[in-house]
Amino acid sequence: MTAWMENFVQNRLPELALGALFVAAAVAVTLIASRLVNRLMCRLIERQKKINSGSATILAFFRYIAVAAVYFAGFAVIVSNIPALSAGVNKVLAAGGILAVIGGLAAQEALGSVVSGLMILAFKPFVIGDVVRCVDTNISGVIEEITLRHTAIRTYENKRVIVPNSVMNSAIVENADYADSRVCVFLEIGVTYESNVQLAKQLLAETVAAQPDYLDVRTPDQKAEGAPEVQVVVLALADSAVTLRASLWARDNATAFRLKCAVQEEILQVYERAGVEIAYPHMVVVPKQQDV
Repeated sequence: MTAWMENFVQNRLPELALGALFVAAAVAVTLIASRLVNRLMCRLIERQKKINSGSATILAFFRYIAVAAVYFAGFAVIVSNIPALSAGVNKVLAAGGILAVIGGLAAQEALGSVVSGLMILAFKPFVIGDVVRCVDTNISGVIEEITLRHTAIRTYENKRVIVPNSVMNSAIVENADYADSRVCVFLEIGVTYESNVQLAKQLLAETVAAQPDYLDVRTPDQKAEGAPEVQVVVLALADSAVTLRASLWARDNATAFRLKCAVQEEILQVYERAGVEIAYPHMVVVPKQQDV
C-alpha cells in the first residue's frame, strides 16, 4: 500500500464516511420534517374548511411555502457542512445578479402565477369551496385548491381543471357564493293555448312553494303588501305554446339543482290531474278541399 493510500485511509476516509452519514441523516430528517409539516397543514386546512373558508384558503396556499422552506433549510444545512459544495455555492452566489436576470426571464410566467396567487389570496374573489364559473371558458365547478402556481376546479363530473393563477386573476369569474350564497334558477314550462293559463300559473306556484328546499326571499314589507311567494310569469307566446317561467330560490347551488329537478317531476303529475296540457312541437295539417 502506498503512502498516499495509507494517508487516505487514515485521514480522508473517516471524514468522507462521516460526511456521507451526515448527508444521509440530513436528507432523512428533511424528508420526515416536510412530510410532518405537510400532514399538519392538511389537518389544519380540513378543520378550517368547516369553520372559515377564507382561513382554509390561506393555509392551503402557504402549505406549499412551508414545505418548500423545509426543503430549503435542509439543503442549506447540507451545503454549509460540506466544504466542496459550500465553495461551489459561494461561486454561484457571486454571479447571482446574472443568474437572477436569466432566471427571471425564464420563469416570468411562473413568477406571474405566484404573484397572481398572492393577489387572489389578498382580495379573495373566491375561496376554497366556492361554486364558480369562468365566463370566458365556461368552466364551472367548485374551487378545490389554490397553490403557488394554479387553481384547481372540481367540475360537476368530478374532474379537475387546472387553471394558472395568472389566468384566474384576470378572468371574469361568476361566484355563486360571493357575499350571498342564495341562488335563483328559472324553470320554463310551455302549456298549450287551449289550457287554462291562469290555472297553470297557480298550480306551478303552489308546487314550487310546497317544496322543502324552496327559499322564500320576500322581505317583510313585500309580505305585508301581498307579494306572491313564488313569481310565475308568462315569458313568451311561442308558436305552439304559452311559456311560463317560475323563479326558484334556494340556499345554494346544489340545493337549487335538486329543487328544479323535484319541481319538474311533480308538475307533470299535477298538470295531468288538472287537465293542463304541456305543449310540445307539433304540426297541424289541413287538407286542401278540391272544387266539386
